[in-house]
Amino acid sequence: TADPLGRETLPYLRTLERSLGEALQDPTYRVRLGTSQALIEQSRLVFPFRVEVGVTDWLTVGAMVPLVRPRTELSFFFDADSLSSDVGLTPSTGTFLGDFGRILDGADTLGTTPPEILQARAYLTALSAAYSHSSVFPISGSVTGENLQARFEALKAALESQGVVGLPETVPLAQEYLNEEGFTSLLASPGMQGYPLENYTRPWVLGDIEITASARVLRGGFDADSSGTLPFFRYQVGLGGMVRLGTGSNEDPLRFLDQDPADGQVDLEGTVFGLAEVGSKLGGWAQVRYGIQQSGEVIRRVAGPSEVLPPLSSQLPVTRTPGDYLQFDISPRFYFTPEMTFGLRYRFWSKGEDQHALPEIDPDLVALLDIPDADVLDQETEQTLHELGFSATYSTLGPHARGESPIPLQVRLSYLQPMNGSGGKTPKGGRLEAGLSLYRAFWGRSQRPVENPGSGNW
Repeated sequence: TADPLGRETLPYLRTLERSLGEALQDPTYRVRLGTSQALIEQSRLVFPFRVEVGVTDWLTVGAMVPLVRPRTELSFFFDADSLSSDVGLTPSTGTFLGDFGRILDGADTLGTTPPEILQARAYLTALSAAYSHSSVFPISGSVTGENLQARFEALKAALESQGVVGLPETVPLAQEYLNEEGFTSLLASPGMQGYPLENYTRPWVLGDIEITASARVLRGGFDADSSGTLPFFRYQVGLGGMVRLGTGSNEDPLRFLDQDPADGQVDLEGTVFGLAEVGSKLGGWAQVRYGIQQSGEVIRRVAGPSEVLPPLSSQLPVTRTPGDYLQFDISPRFYFTPEMTFGLRYRFWSKGEDQHALPEIDPDLVALLDIPDADVLDQETEQTLHELGFSATYSTLGPHARGESPIPLQVRLSYLQPMNGSGGKTPKGGRLEAGLSLYRAFWGRSQRPVENPGSGNW
């Protein structure tokens, strides 16, 4: 919510404010576009296609290819009236600036330049810069518009006292307040070059491909005795590793509030996972993942989180190093039948702060373009999230191994709801996960696979 909508959300207005402040001789002047409210809801749909091969009865290698479709739903309301706004779209200046400049140039040839001409030239320079901003300008009838006109009339009277005549009568001012269409035109202006604030569903794109390996290091209790009865306590423990390739694309810097379909840089991850079963009805699994995220180059508009609509001049290549992450999952479960289970699920997620750095840029250019330090992009990137939900599975792996089911498969469903968390980019919506795994024996004997929640076999 912005009341009024101004430089805090649209930093592009700051140069305009400086120019108008100089023309008005008021350094505290602030542009007011009106009031606005945006309700933004974002979601992400991911289809991870995974192929895994059991090289031996204790080692599995695989790859996962994700297709990703982010969606942003945005309701934007904008209102400009005389109480909340003092500007409209920049008007045509006609011959105003040219006539003003020629008269001052002619006055300079008369001899010593009096202070009145110097003041008028400073006013003209500031006004020309404000018009050339090509965005918005004070509207006729507003206090700001009246003050610009009053300052011009005072300068005109002072010049006429020096014998300089022929100046225009009025300063060209905007004639209509902005509406949503006008605000969209502002976002599309040369200084912004952004898409409208509207719903956007990105087409299906490739995410970051993952190469995985998992190994069972401990296993006990799954060998039945001569009567076919399994031991009362059974367990499996495994280790895993993953390399996440930077194959995915990043957000579109021309589309405000877009999402990254993928990180787009190489990551390394290690995993410890385990399964335990007690008797015929109780069990559970747990997993700990730790990931180290490498650096990669992205295109970003360098601005703080509150500056939702940064200008095109801030768009730069930036080296981003996402923070390392830790994830812990645990799910106690109850076996309704040997094939069907239902359980609770808890997930803890924590990620360190991202680091951003600009390329080597001439310091004079940085000052000229008013580019902020890239570390403003680090803000609100640290995340902590606690989720609680349920999971359900249906598996024919055991019956198939005993020759009781023709098709070995697993069907799983899980839902997680955030309970607590922190960080400006931490999701606050629920997460629904569903999957189907099909198994085929090509060599060796068919047996129950290692249950690795990281690979989907949970």
